[in-house]
This record gives sequence, C-alpha cells and structure tokens, in this order.
Amino acid sequence: MAHLDYKITTWKRLFIPDEKIDEVVKKLKDGSPYDLYDLSEIEGVYLENSDIDIECEEHMLVEENNNASTQELYNSAGEIIYQNGTDY
Repeated sequence: MAHLDYKITTWKRLFIPDEKIDEVVKKLKDGSPYDLYDLSEIEGVYLENSDIDIECEEHMLVEENNNASTQELYNSAGEIIYQNGTDY
C-alpha cells in the first residue's frame, strides 16, 4: 500500500507553577525554548501528555522547513515517487 507522509506543526503545553515563572523566563531568554526537557527539569514544571489536538495542527510550508519537503509520497515498495521540496 502506498502512503503520504506530511509534516505539521503543533502546540504542546508546559504547566508552570506561578513561583517558577521567573526561572522559566530566564531559561527561555537564554535560548532554552527548543529543549522542553530542560524546562521540565524545573521543579513543578511538567509537559501535558495528551494526544495532539487536531484543532491546533498546522500544515508546514516548504519555506518554513528550509525548502525541504513537507510532503512525500511513497509507493508500496517504499520508494519515494513525489516530494514537494528540494531535499538533500
């Protein structure tokens, strides 16, 4: 069976105790927003472990993905037969 892979962006939520907000803001300003595990090491901060909320999914554009594909169509042998970007 053929399949189409597509890239999306989605939002996740970290819960932060009020008394830890200043510490989280400092880490965000220091460049930690891409390492949620670093933020979740702060006592009381945790990542919500829920399914992806389909209403917050956004299809990613090729331009938002450094011109790499955001859609790839594979045939039943697993060979790529279409991609919408200029992958390496």
